[in-house]
Order: sequence, then C-alpha cells, then structure tokens
Amino acid sequence: MKKLFVSILLLSTVSSYARQAVDGLFSPESAVAYKNGYFISNMGPKLEPAAKDGDGAIAWTENGRVQSPRYFNDTLHAPKGLEIAGNTLYVADIDHLKGYDLNSRKKVFDLNLENSAGMLNDVARVNDSLLLVSDCVKDQVLLINTRSKEVTVLQGTMPAVNGVWYDAQTDIVYACAMGRDMDGTGLLYQKRLGNAGEAFVPVKGSPVGLFDGIVQLDARYLLLSDWITVKNPQSGYLCVYDLQQHTYRRIPVKHSPADLALDKRRKALLIPFLLDNRMEAVPLKSLGI
Repeated sequence: MKKLFVSILLLSTVSSYARQAVDGLFSPESAVAYKNGYFISNMGPKLEPAAKDGDGAIAWTENGRVQSPRYFNDTLHAPKGLEIAGNTLYVADIDHLKGYDLNSRKKVFDLNLENSAGMLNDVARVNDSLLLVSDCVKDQVLLINTRSKEVTVLQGTMPAVNGVWYDAQTDIVYACAMGRDMDGTGLLYQKRLGNAGEAFVPVKGSPVGLFDGIVQLDARYLLLSDWITVKNPQSGYLCVYDLQQHTYRRIPVKHSPADLALDKRRKALLIPFLLDNRMEAVPLKSLGI
C-alpha cells in the first residue's frame, strides 16, 4: 500500500510540490539560471510572438521576486529562447540573435537574420562560440558561429520545431516540434551534429504532442514540455522520454508550459507558464526520476 501511495504521488501533477514561483511577468517564454537567480524572457503584455512592438524584455529575478523587469537597456520585441555561453547571455528575438555581456549589461552581439529567418525560438549551447537556434516557421535548426557569424542550416525539416538541446557526450542534437500548424502532432527528433550529411529523424518510439521546451536530465532521460493544444489549453504535460528503453511517460502540469531549463545548483526544473505570467522552479526529485 505504501509503494502504491508513493507511485500515485509521483505520477500526480507536480503543482502539489513545494517550489519557487515568480509572478509579475509578461508572457514569459524562457528562463536560464545564473548565480543566485534567473533571467526570464518576457514577450510582452500582449501575446504577440511575431510583433515588432518593442515591448519585450529580459527580467532578472531572485528569491521569487522580479528585481529588474528590464535588466538590459535595449529594445526587444518578443524575446524567446535564452542561453548563456561564456560571459554572454544570448536571446532569440524573432529574426535577430542578440547577446549581452553579463558584467557590463551591454549588447555585444547582434546577428540580423531578417532576410532569412521565419521566427527564431529556442537557443542551445554547443560550446562558447557555437549555438543551435530553432526556427519554428522555417521548420529547421540553425548552427550559428557567434565569432564568425556563419550560419549553417542543419539537414532535415521538423514541422514547427521549437525546443533544441545538445548532448556533448554523444554529439547528438535533440529537437522537439509542435506539429504542422501547431496541431499537436509534433515529434521528438535527433541527429549527430558532427555528421553534416545526416538529417534529423524521429527518435524510436517518439511521443506525439505540441512540444515546446526540452532538457536532458542525464544520460538516460529527456524531458519535454507539451501544451497539448494552443486553443484554450486547460492543462499541459511534462513528457519524460527514456533514451534506453525508447518509452515515455507523461506528468500532468498546468497549461502553457513553455521552454524548459535546468537549475543544476538547486536541482530544479524551470518552467515558464506563459499564459499565467509565471515561472516556477520545480524540484527535480518531485518528478520521480
């Protein structure tokens, strides 16, 4: 009976566990841990992910509170994916990839892709000079050299690709998608980065969903966020994919879970709940993995 009770707890919604929550955000899409706090991208008071309206910002939060709603004094429209490489915070903003020095707060990088990008979304670090960036309109993942500004389109199309992750141990890029017209038929894909001719293909036993964010917990598990639907979503899922068994299980969460990130120091999962204007840091142990 005790084991059954524990299993039920682990499979129940993670909202029942103690966590740190940050409110007062504006359409938060992505987060990244830094020192004692979090950077969170805010697309703006109006949920217009493609509008160049200048109302986006990157907030800095500590201890569950917004300390600076606009940490970098620069115009952003609808900032989405965040990633730190070296001493630079990078952000995808529609058709620009921008970078800000974490000490000076000055913009030190701006790659203009207005003539080629559809909508840049997630950002993942390969090393301090190479980043992976998804384009959910062009259905592709870009490899960007931040020193030379060279852009390489990786082989393979993925309908409304969103989250992207790089596993340095295996040289595999993982990407998850929302599906054609964001219809919830998205899959989980993979390709070896070092093999330029290899295209993205679905992983064996891929889950199906409207996937937004992705992180790798360890050598065995990937974790994806699933909106289920974009039409008045009532709830969402975290999807745990087993790389060894090629199976998955779902954990219910609140609606609109966006890009995922890990706070390794606190052993927590960062989940922006976009429609609730909130970001939550969830202890990984509460996921039962």
